[in-house]
Amino acid sequence: MDCPWREEGRLYIRLQAGRGGGSAARTTPSDGEGAVAPGEGVRFRIEKPGFQSDVFDRRGLRNLIRTGDLIETDRIRVGESGPVPAGDLPFLKSLFNLSRTQTVRPPACCRTHTDKMAFFRCHDTGRPLCEDCAPEKKFGGQTIRVCQHCGGSAVDLVPA
Repeated sequence: MDCPWREEGRLYIRLQAGRGGGSAARTTPSDGEGAVAPGEGVRFRIEKPGFQSDVFDRRGLRNLIRTGDLIETDRIRVGESGPVPAGDLPFLKSLFNLSRTQTVRPPACCRTHTDKMAFFRCHDTGRPLCEDCAPEKKFGGQTIRVCQHCGGSAVDLVPA
């Protein structure tokens, strides 16, 4: 089964080829009609508590939508533009539609490494962390996990 956003991209490319538009499929959409995702170099920032210093690519946004960490009303910056609601971006609409229809929610993903599953959560910020973002540190005779981002203690998402 092919993904809906890929089909949208293919349709847009076919339309551009029919008009002699060249390689316009990598441009940022100016309006909601017939637009597809911006190019691979574009970075996204989410204007939401706990996401202030994080920069994401398209794959990271997709994983955050799948896990429910990013919802349609969250404000997002595309490149250097001003914040807009994520549900208003045409290339994210199909992802939100898929997220609404899914019956099973995937496990939380690390916010920094969105392709890795989160096993820990920062006790101070609530940020989901993978094993790379929550390294073990020894304090005295005890070993604990520490959030690499804020230095707070990390707890297991699912206790062993």
